[in-house]
Amino acid sequence: MVGRYWNRIYSQGLAYLKSAQQAEEITQDIFMKVWTTRQRLEEVRSFDNYLFIIARNHIFNETRKKIALVCGLPEQAIQHPETSSLPDLQTEYKESYRQLLKGIELLPEKRKQVFKLSRLEGLSNEEIAAQLGIHKDTVYQYLVKSLLFLRSYMQEHAGDTLLALFLFEEWHRTK
Repeated sequence: MVGRYWNRIYSQGLAYLKSAQQAEEITQDIFMKVWTTRQRLEEVRSFDNYLFIIARNHIFNETRKKIALVCGLPEQAIQHPETSSLPDLQTEYKESYRQLLKGIELLPEKRKQVFKLSRLEGLSNEEIAAQLGIHKDTVYQYLVKSLLFLRSYMQEHAGDTLLALFLFEEWHRTK
């Protein structure tokens, strides 16, 4: 089983986390979770779907943690992401999501293009540089400036950087 699914899960983790070490750790964690809950496997209709859902949830949780750490969010935001599913917060998140999209549209055209290639399509800085014919350091600078702008924009318009954390996750899921 592990040999059959390892590469698929590992490459999903690598695409989102951009770290071979984290992708390997997550892949191991996912198979450990399947092993520890193996008594439930007889209830599962489609193992492929079951494994995909476990992997997706685990990868999104790790992505959420990574974004929270990068954004300097409080430890509570990292340890208790489940509050994002509360109805009151969902409405607030939707409004903040709209604000985030507005903020992205305010980016200068080249930065917006780089940001979308990086965050939506999951391309590496090198891949973006090659595709756009610019230096990879320029790509990095565009991303840093875009994220700084969006963090500031979200604080000003949404009032809470924590919202951006969940919105980035939602944006990845919907695009």
